Amino acid sequence: MSPGTGRVNIHATGVLVGGRGVLIRGAAGAGKSLLALELLARHAGARLVADDRVDIEPEGRGVSMRAPPALAGRIELRGRGIVARPFVSPAPVDLVVDLVDELVRMLEETAFTTDLLGMDLPRCPVPRRGVVDPAHQLLLVEEALSALGCAIDG
Repeated sequence: MSPGTGRVNIHATGVLVGGRGVLIRGAAGAGKSLLALELLARHAGARLVADDRVDIEPEGRGVSMRAPPALAGRIELRGRGIVARPFVSPAPVDLVVDLVDELVRMLEETAFTTDLLGMDLPRCPVPRRGVVDPAHQLLLVEEALSALGCAIDG
């Protein structure tokens, strides 16, 4: 944490989809940036918050995320390099997407929440690329956003 602010810099990617902030976590190479790019391409008005590193901090009864200044508007597209995308910062964290190593057919209800900075937030476990295809990943994220009352424009 930064002294006095409660701000923490984490390895993640953030996007805003349908007015909802989505924080994508996962191991290096799990496909965070690619999933974010697909969400940005698929949803009109979606915006990048930050790629690779995200500053998060408590805000009111929730958590906000923002781009570190050096990374604002930039995202990695493997095979191409760093590309520019429209961005917004800060944004709320409304949903945490965790890229996981296996597909569990029927998840326990406890799998759909996570603690972030001491706050319980909605969680969407999404199998990483190679375990499921990109279309399946998008369906899982969009279903989680829909459950939050987000109007999805696919």
